[in-house]
Amino acid sequence: MSTVRHSWIDVVRGAAVILVILVHAMQRTELFAGHEFTRLETLTIIVTPLRLPAMFLLSGLFVTRSLAKGSGGYVAGKLRRIAWPYLLWSVLIIAFFAALLETTGIGFGWEVFWRIFYDPIEHLWFLAYLLLYFGIAMLMRWIPAPYLLLAVIALSAVPIEGQWPRFWGNAAFFFAGVVLSTYRDRIVRGFWPSLVMFAAALLLSAGHALHVLQLPEAPWNLPIVLLFILGAAGVVNPIARSRWLAPARYVGVDSIVFYIVHWPVVSLVAQLCAEQLVDPRVALAAALAAGLLVPWGLAALARRWRPAEALFVWPARR
Repeated sequence: MSTVRHSWIDVVRGAAVILVILVHAMQRTELFAGHEFTRLETLTIIVTPLRLPAMFLLSGLFVTRSLAKGSGGYVAGKLRRIAWPYLLWSVLIIAFFAALLETTGIGFGWEVFWRIFYDPIEHLWFLAYLLLYFGIAMLMRWIPAPYLLLAVIALSAVPIEGQWPRFWGNAAFFFAGVVLSTYRDRIVRGFWPSLVMFAAALLLSAGHALHVLQLPEAPWNLPIVLLFILGAAGVVNPIARSRWLAPARYVGVDSIVFYIVHWPVVSLVAQLCAEQLVDPRVALAAALAAGLLVPWGLAALARRWRPAEALFVWPARR
């Protein structure tokens, strides 16, 4: 992909992560303060069918190029950049909430440690799923991507309880990205057709949030997610390098840092604000600001200091 195409991907991924942080800040504030943000909840319902599916789909866009580097490099890269931070931060988050449990009575202890290997802790399920999807993509690389996508959709329809529908439903977005990766030079379309697709996806999601219509759940909402991604590609591409999109682009480049770190930060800030009887709106603003600024600082530190970098990627030998 060219630099411009990388930029629109960074912007869209960054916007999706920012929305994830907003939703989690709102949910944790509501939990601790006992206050409901009704209007904000409507906004989050609009973006819910799009934000995480978009993150999975954008990740799938790089599978074909990564596999071209060879199985050894592919596996090493996923272990260093996904498996390592998943394991490390699972332990750190358990330690964080165990300490919180001792001091406030809210949280969980080390009894959940073994869940790391079969039931991911809190928001880290996204990394666990992503690691498994990359593994499936490598093991099944002899199957044409469109057939693999159809197989994933079929698996999601098997009536098995638990995490099965969620796992395979989200896998459909990832493998749709794998299909698109072979056509990546043609993803970006003209501005006006893209704007129509982008607006259509948002209007359909808004209709769902306002109960005007009922959208299907994953993976059956894949056409809407494709409209959103293809539309966003053409709309964002011409302005992806602009200065006013720099914050979203920054978050997109270091998305794993923002995604991992924000959860314990917004949880802690929301709880502290509730204990001090801070106004819920102020508490939400504080949690959101902390959920953005703390990962921002850690991402900047990780670029300059190898011990900080090791929090998010297994150090490579020089």
